[in-house]
Amino acid sequence: MRMTQGWTGLRTAVIALGLLAWFAPGAEAAATSSAANLLDYSTAGAIGTTGITGSNAISFVPLQTAQSDPTSNLALGYFQVAGLPGGQSTTYHDTPFSITFVPSAFNNTSLSPTTGGGTGTVTVGGTLNGTLTGASQSSVIATLNTTGNGNFNLQGASSTLSLLKNLQIPLVPSTTGATSTTPGGLTSIAGSVVTAGTPGEVPAPEPSTIALFLSTIVGLGLRKYTQGRRRVAHA
Repeated sequence: MRMTQGWTGLRTAVIALGLLAWFAPGAEAAATSSAANLLDYSTAGAIGTTGITGSNAISFVPLQTAQSDPTSNLALGYFQVAGLPGGQSTTYHDTPFSITFVPSAFNNTSLSPTTGGGTGTVTVGGTLNGTLTGASQSSVIATLNTTGNGNFNLQGASSTLSLLKNLQIPLVPSTTGATSTTPGGLTSIAGSVVTAGTPGEVPAPEPSTIALFLSTIVGLGLRKYTQGRRRVAHA
């Protein structure tokens, strides 16, 4: 009977070790699969011509063939502000701008519009207000007044682009030095994808959690095996 108890403990430990070896590459594969779920997209944008007094010095720099994890923030492009000659200024009053988000593929699979009237592209818009003065002074603010118009399909999950409504972004010409916050006069803008679920992902336990659980089983099994051996030795 004691020998049977000792063998049972050893068998438990061996099984647990086998599970640990089997789950480890599985967890790694799950992590690799998650990393493969990337969204390919591009953007376009335009600054309107109304409400501008002076020479327009603000443009939009789009992204081409960008790629990102749709569960994190997506870069949409940049506002670029050019410095003006000394003594000159430009004022913006409710000058419209628009940014169009064009998703093209998810996990290397081409996307299609949703069946519910989705366009497959998403357009957001806002206005510019403030004044540029000379090469470095600016009070211009880009304010988003729409959160997104249009949706797209991530392999069966209806999705759209979300940005903070009334988000205000200061736009300034290029700053200098290693700590420059707007090198080249560029100010980034980003959004996030709101979807019914991230397709292609299967929730999996963290490798560390699996290892801890199985290590506990191994320890218990070895302890039972050792105790069984000691009982046999004392018998």
